[in-house]
Amino acid sequence: MTLHGCGKNWGLATSGGNGHHAVLEMFSLSVVWRTFHAMPSIAALLGEKVARCRAVFYTVSVSNTPKTIDAVLGLNLIKLGYARLTVAGGSQDEITHDAARIACPLVIVDEADRLTIKSLEHLRDMADRHGFGLILMGMPGLEKRLARYAQLYSRIGFVHEFKPLTETEMRLLLATHAGDFGISFDPAQLDAIEAQAAVIRITRGNFRLMERLFAQMRRIMTLNRVEEVTADIVQAARDCLVIGPGN
Repeated sequence: MTLHGCGKNWGLATSGGNGHHAVLEMFSLSVVWRTFHAMPSIAALLGEKVARCRAVFYTVSVSNTPKTIDAVLGLNLIKLGYARLTVAGGSQDEITHDAARIACPLVIVDEADRLTIKSLEHLRDMADRHGFGLILMGMPGLEKRLARYAQLYSRIGFVHEFKPLTETEMRLLLATHAGDFGISFDPAQLDAIEAQAAVIRITRGNFRLMERLFAQMRRIMTLNRVEEVTADIVQAARDCLVIGPGN
């Protein structure tokens, strides 16, 4: 088969080489307010989404300072706070800036290894003042670095390392979430069963690698106008990726 297209406690989480991506649905106050008044037919749906959005996900830039953190994370905290309070109260009239700033329960910080000591201190101060829980995500060794700073380390409630997914977990994930990537494995089709086994063998429980592999599989299937996934498609997608030996 020829396939075209290849060529308030703190939580500290380390990825162990397996990336984890989270998506924040950020709604500005203006969007919420306009929807409630101009588009009442979808106001309830938007309000439900805003109410469910309880965290801000922030990826640290390579060059970071307290000022840049305030410009991005601080602003998003206020936006989310205004949106949540507007939905909860049905009006923005009595919402204060200070109230909006403390209305976010959780902040998740990815690439925390990049944080300078000044930026870490600034995050600690923000968490103390605004009362949100804080999760720092980074590569293994992050906890050892923070251990040198007693004032920071004393606030860490737990450390969790993300291990590679087991085969059972992989099969459950493929059965329930492969459709999110436009891929489906029909348990009644031999080709799909073989393709699923190939995905498990190639990725070895690495969620980031699985995400990359699925993106290539979807691209190859689109280029070749194929709807059913096969082991050949999985292998062709694997050949497109830069993967370490043994996969």
